[in-house]
Amino acid sequence: MGHTGGICHGYNTTEPATQLVAITNHSEDDEGRRISVKEDKHKKEVILISINRSHPDYTSFKPEKRKVEKNEQTVHSTSEGSLHKVLEVTEIYKPIVHVNPIFASVGTDTSKLYSASEATDVVFKYIEQENLIKPTNKSIVILDATLCDALYKGTIKKGSTYPTEIHKKDLGHTFINRMQPHHRVTRGSESVVRKGALKTIQIMTERRQGNKKVTKLSGMESFLMDAEALASELQKKFACSTSVAELPGKKGHEVLIQGGVIDDLGRHLVEQYGVPKRYIEVLDKTRK
Repeated sequence: MGHTGGICHGYNTTEPATQLVAITNHSEDDEGRRISVKEDKHKKEVILISINRSHPDYTSFKPEKRKVEKNEQTVHSTSEGSLHKVLEVTEIYKPIVHVNPIFASVGTDTSKLYSASEATDVVFKYIEQENLIKPTNKSIVILDATLCDALYKGTIKKGSTYPTEIHKKDLGHTFINRMQPHHRVTRGSESVVRKGALKTIQIMTERRQGNKKVTKLSGMESFLMDAEALASELQKKFACSTSVAELPGKKGHEVLIQGGVIDDLGRHLVEQYGVPKRYIEVLDKTRK
């Protein structure tokens, strides 16, 4: 290895510098020197000229390994992970007055919540139990009074005739549409069930004074995302200022992002937070 040049800061007074030069130049011969230096008399500094890398003090030196701050890294990774835990969205349905007789007839609980496939299984179990498959066409279901009321009561105009049969392919979604929709959102260990259909996330970009673009984000609470934490993260990701405001009527919060980041933001929510694309609505008011 070659010689290394540089400045030994800290020896900037005349007396220590003179002593160091004296030690390195006179106390040992050339082979015994650890380092070679010279004094800059104007700057009152000592300049390192060379290092004797074959000197026993140099070859025997073993640098200490710096301990990794494991606790800090663990906390950091945990906090990052809490933002991006796997999201699971499930549409579920509760039996109500129209379909309760069907559930009761096959011995299922009317107070429970059912997935679409589970609810469909219930109505087909009823059909099998009551032997309602049309003998001449196995794809057609004959409607008895109970099933007809479950599917159509209150939807047929007065004076109109009620259907007497239904195709199997139409039975499942017709039956589910007569139940009360709910949804379950799970992120990590946190899970919540809410009545009604799952509300979408809204992303909108518009122009403000000075022809500047701003992007608004709302509806993130539906997917168990904290507005303040998300705003802080987006500020770092997009290197721009962000703010959070409460929506009128206490309907959640809105994150305001300086700049037109509508596409990047949507992609970030899908890739990092697992939000399905069908639950993200995008509106760019800056495009003509």
